[in-house]
Amino acid sequence: MFSRACSLLASPYAALTAAMFFWACSTVIVRGVSDTVPPLGLSFWRTLLGAAIVLPLVWTPLIRQASLIRRNLAMLLLLSFLLIVGGNAVLFVSLQYTIAINAGVLNSFEPVLILIVAWAVFGDRVSPFQALGVAVSILGVLVLIGRGDPALLAALRFNTGDILILGAFTSWAFYAVYLRKAPNELDPGAMLFLILFLGALLLLPFYVVEAVFHRPMRADWPTFLSVFVLAVFSSVLAIFMWNYGLRRLGAGKASIFIHLILVFTVILAILFLGESFERYHAVGIVLILVGIYCSTVRGRAAS
Repeated sequence: MFSRACSLLASPYAALTAAMFFWACSTVIVRGVSDTVPPLGLSFWRTLLGAAIVLPLVWTPLIRQASLIRRNLAMLLLLSFLLIVGGNAVLFVSLQYTIAINAGVLNSFEPVLILIVAWAVFGDRVSPFQALGVAVSILGVLVLIGRGDPALLAALRFNTGDILILGAFTSWAFYAVYLRKAPNELDPGAMLFLILFLGALLLLPFYVVEAVFHRPMRADWPTFLSVFVLAVFSSVLAIFMWNYGLRRLGAGKASIFIHLILVFTVILAILFLGESFERYHAVGIVLILVGIYCSTVRGRAAS
């Protein structure tokens, strides 16, 4: 099924764009329930539910490729930890201690982190167009966050939550780079299930500590609905499309699409939260799109 889903995608660019849209929607949901749903509980249950949704669809390749999975279990555990625990769960926790605008500022540097990690670990070259695209996109992000006013950016202050966010983005960067070490012959749906299931197992001890010593999950409809929506769109669809785009384009080119999360978040806020569309929105979004063009289309032509 997942192989057929890949063939239905017009291109890895479409897959990455869709993944960023789903993650932007998830950001809005997580912000909305942060006061009522504990972060590690939300991360654990949406990850476990995502694995449960995928399992019936990939049971056959899991059985067929059992020996391949056993040989690569250590790498799969590492990828699961980097994405689910070090990335998603830490981000959910960090949003309890910092404001969303600071998260947006730090998110703008994740493509840079990915390029740095890819260069440091595997010696990947950064083309001039990739560097230009990253720089232009970061400028667009800063225009959006600062509302076109440099004084607002200068007034930003960072705290412990921001340090956690930076740690989460660094973990995502290592995941994006190390994904190439996963066996190419492993069925993509089976790998998605393993990332989610192993990630839930690794997250379980942290969730238990939170539930016992901090606050447990509440059995109410807002909690159930947020877990379900995040499981389907953030855990299953977004991660599958992100993995697909990473493998097709490589970490360097795919990472620039992360800036679209902020673009989609701005659009969603305007559509559903009643915020107005200002001139700086247009400038920031255009700069981000130009940066993506330089890093992907022009970068591919130059290589």
